[in-house]
Amino acid sequence: MIAIAACTTQESVPPAVDSSDDLRCAECEIVSVDQVIDANTLATELGEISMYGAFVLDHPEDCAALAKTRLAELTGSQVRIEHGPDDSVRIADNHRYVFTLDGISIEETLIREGLALAWTQDGQHMGWFLFQDAQAKANESGCLWKGWNAFQRGEPSEFRVPGLPTRN
Repeated sequence: MIAIAACTTQESVPPAVDSSDDLRCAECEIVSVDQVIDANTLATELGEISMYGAFVLDHPEDCAALAKTRLAELTGSQVRIEHGPDDSVRIADNHRYVFTLDGISIEETLIREGLALAWTQDGQHMGWFLFQDAQAKANESGCLWKGWNAFQRGEPSEFRVPGLPTRN
């Protein structure tokens, strides 16, 4: 009976998650980047590529500008790309997972830093990106989530609901 109770207790404790593990793709195809068009889109040798696993909203504009700058820093002149699922709900076929030349997920980085939101419809990395999005929100990371907890409690804060334009 004691052995059964000990097993039950151990199984009910969720395993620790090591959030320091980055999503990587060191063997993914390398493409040259000509330009960062906006915070979601790169002009490459293959044409325009939009991030598959994350997206940046146009509002607030200052946050979108920060995300575009960070995307440019992460991409440099080359990126690695990975195709999303074949049965995606996305209409455009130019969406790819995007990685630094070293193979680190750019989408994960932007989500973790509170500059992008996770795509929640489909994709082989969706679960990991949703976890990173929840962590960013809990840590009030970046311009998307700063002040979120105070906002939830009804306290004054500078939090702006992502995607809603601000009035000047």
